Amino acid sequence: MRDGPDAVAAIVNQAEEVQAPKARAETPASGKAKTLYYDETEDGIAWAFADKYRDDLRYCHHTGSWFRWDGQRWFKEETRLAFDWTRILCRDLNRGRTEKLAKAATAAAVERFAQADRVFAVTSRIWDADPWLLGTPQGTVDLRTGAVLQANRQDYITKMATVFPAPQGETSHPLWSRFIEESTDGNGELQRFLQQMAGYSLTGDTREHALFFVYGPGGNGKSVFLNTLVNILGDYACTSAMDTFTASGTDRHPTDLAMLKGARLVSVSETEEGRAWAESRIKQLTGGDKISARFMRQDFFEYLPQFKLLIVGNHKPVLRNVDDAARRRFNIIPFIHKPATPDKQLERKLRTEYPAILRWMIDGCLDWQRHGLIKPKAVRQATQAYFDDQDLFGQWIEECCVVGRGEWEATAKLYASWKAYADTNGDRPGSIKSFSASMVKREFVADRKWVNGKAQRMFCGLAVRFNPEDSGIIHD
Repeated sequence: MRDGPDAVAAIVNQAEEVQAPKARAETPASGKAKTLYYDETEDGIAWAFADKYRDDLRYCHHTGSWFRWDGQRWFKEETRLAFDWTRILCRDLNRGRTEKLAKAATAAAVERFAQADRVFAVTSRIWDADPWLLGTPQGTVDLRTGAVLQANRQDYITKMATVFPAPQGETSHPLWSRFIEESTDGNGELQRFLQQMAGYSLTGDTREHALFFVYGPGGNGKSVFLNTLVNILGDYACTSAMDTFTASGTDRHPTDLAMLKGARLVSVSETEEGRAWAESRIKQLTGGDKISARFMRQDFFEYLPQFKLLIVGNHKPVLRNVDDAARRRFNIIPFIHKPATPDKQLERKLRTEYPAILRWMIDGCLDWQRHGLIKPKAVRQATQAYFDDQDLFGQWIEECCVVGRGEWEATAKLYASWKAYADTNGDRPGSIKSFSASMVKREFVADRKWVNGKAQRMFCGLAVRFNPEDSGIIHD
């Protein structure tokens, strides 16, 4: 074996032979052993490292982490594997030579060089960028067609469902079918909606701008339905606290939102009675626009939410503003039918049907793409009933005012009537400015009228019938 004072010879797949120094040879094709020659420097060894691991490693500069390809996906390496591999490479290249290549400092320097190599360097924008691909343990599902493809490094998938779907056309899931049948009381339209919603949740598409709220008394299968979807989706699902989506006296830390990046389904359970929605946040998260977030002690970053909100609970949170944005987003899904013979082990038993249930979800995704999200009568009625119950402002108009083309009333008198009604029913009336904005949203026309020689602000189209303070009206 010949020694050269300034160079090290390396075989990319097997470091065995040292020869005279030469320039770096052409990168070998993946999987082929070939002798290459590298400078005996940290930079030269970094070239050797890149040639050896170019196919199976990436370094993400947004997270400061190495990712390794495992044959199905890229996963975040948390055990300093790259440093270990550089150390091994330095040791192999150091056979019969000086000790400096085998030092930890040299291995660390080589790793730093490799992090900046264009072969390895990526940012978080590259991960899971295709919203129509779903990683599974035995291949990648193309959700546009339902076909299963061979896993491909270039798809840069980091997430994975827990099971591989049953073949197309083979969707035998008797336990799941019976569960859905009983939970919907045989309502075929509602069953189709649940399947479409589940399939839509497989994707990173958010065109529906929807929030799904599964509501009903305890013991009716809400949690079984939610947990089954979450367990199947695996890495694509995320569980969040209800506090993230309900109003509070203080601002939530942006870490709450940072944790939701990359999720396709965000599940929330156990709503509390009397809590109100954080309406502006819900509109932001379901509006299809980028949001800003950060992790503890890290810089802010922006991302486009891919997740669908699926919330289950026995209590419906308070909705203070029943506006068009809320009407577009909310879907109240009634789970009000208890099974004839409750099975406490059902959730566990359903695990054997996960592959078939995943195929059921994929079929629902294809149905949604072809026909859109078809809201059944049961969902429309439950949602409208919720809005009617939450629309205290509309109830005030109905109970305390007379509406008609020739009617008009001073803004101050209208606001006083509304304030008394809101106070009586335990709601915040807001300012007279916000009151006027609500009136305009209801298509009442603001105007001025001269009364006793003075201009008076007014609204046309309604008048106060009586004062709630005098009537003692309290809304149930």
